[in-house]
Amino acid sequence: MSDTPTTGLKPSAYPWYLTSSSLWMAGMSLQGFLFTWLLVGVLERPANEAGLARSLAEFPPLLVLFLGGLLGDRLNGRTYLASMHVLMTLPPLLIAAVYRADLLGYWWVVLFGVLMASVQALSDPARQSMLSRVTRLDTQRAVTIMTIFTSLVGLGGFYLGGHLDELGLETVLILQSTMFFLGLFAVLRLPSLPMAADSVGRPRLSAGFRALWRAPLVRNVVSLNFLSSLFNAGAYIVAIPYIVKEVYGGDAAFFAKVMIIFTTGSVGSNLLLLTFMPLKWPGRLFLFMQLTRVVILLVLFSQPSLWLFYAAIFAWGLNMGVTTTMVRTTVQELADPRHRAQILSILLVSFMVSAPISSLLLGFLIEWTSPLSALLPGIGVSFVIFVVGMARSGLWQYQSSPPHPAPNV
Repeated sequence: MSDTPTTGLKPSAYPWYLTSSSLWMAGMSLQGFLFTWLLVGVLERPANEAGLARSLAEFPPLLVLFLGGLLGDRLNGRTYLASMHVLMTLPPLLIAAVYRADLLGYWWVVLFGVLMASVQALSDPARQSMLSRVTRLDTQRAVTIMTIFTSLVGLGGFYLGGHLDELGLETVLILQSTMFFLGLFAVLRLPSLPMAADSVGRPRLSAGFRALWRAPLVRNVVSLNFLSSLFNAGAYIVAIPYIVKEVYGGDAAFFAKVMIIFTTGSVGSNLLLLTFMPLKWPGRLFLFMQLTRVVILLVLFSQPSLWLFYAAIFAWGLNMGVTTTMVRTTVQELADPRHRAQILSILLVSFMVSAPISSLLLGFLIEWTSPLSALLPGIGVSFVIFVVGMARSGLWQYQSSPPHPAPNV
């Protein structure tokens, strides 16, 4: 695992990057299922306690994200990412041992969430910033293809979660650990990715914030994404498990099916986007999606029949797939290369900080009212994002630059 710089990318760099990222996503998709269902379906905790657990599990990694961005800009990408894969194999094995000893409880699940989210926070900025260095494609297509591949493989994680009752928790946790371990071998096939020469100097956590502040459009995209994640992504994370369990009387298999349908919609949206890329006006598409989300959430709030519920979940996945890809491609395209990992870490914070906040707020809202009421804040927020985004953000006027020519490799 030499850190010797390479003069060019190997032709196989991007496929190996996709392989490692896909296996990582499969493990994290399973993690999202396990953490939620252990609280809701296995321990049968009320919504306010489940919301508190998610907040406790996801607040500490927020600070770790900034460190992950700094390390991603300062260390050899291949070596660093390989170490993250090794670290990520350990928490599932720990919880498997705890479960085998019949000690699994609320605080063990919280610890499980903290450990997994912390390693994820350390690795994500580096992994995402590497994308521009391992592909010959333009940014829009590279991000979209990665999203498609990782999401498709991620469906395997949901599938395993849906068979939790048949396979047993211990087996599923061991399989989760194995996914991260297998991803290590794909990382080791990447070329050496040393830090950029102009990044040499004293490392500063503030550098990413200064670079973000100097780019108003990127700053506005990150801000609007935070607002969207707070009550839209938050509603999916917090409300859907309780809608499944309390409104539709579903079990673990039903919950897994809902997550698969949502993810399939997300993958479908990226496949559709790929046929039209590179997009000239990505910001306009992002803003238009806010209006369509209002309709989707209203349908879900009406407690529709099961087939319409599935259709709305699929449409929500389509919607979130488009908006997430537009945000990531815009930031990836416009971020200063010298501080790209740190800027991406701030973007990831805008995703992640919304989860614990919305978990607390929406968890208590569900406990006081009903699971369906947690969908209402997202309706108002989506409309606000559309209006503010049109008037003040610069997204409507933003025109994506043409793709750069492929490097000679």
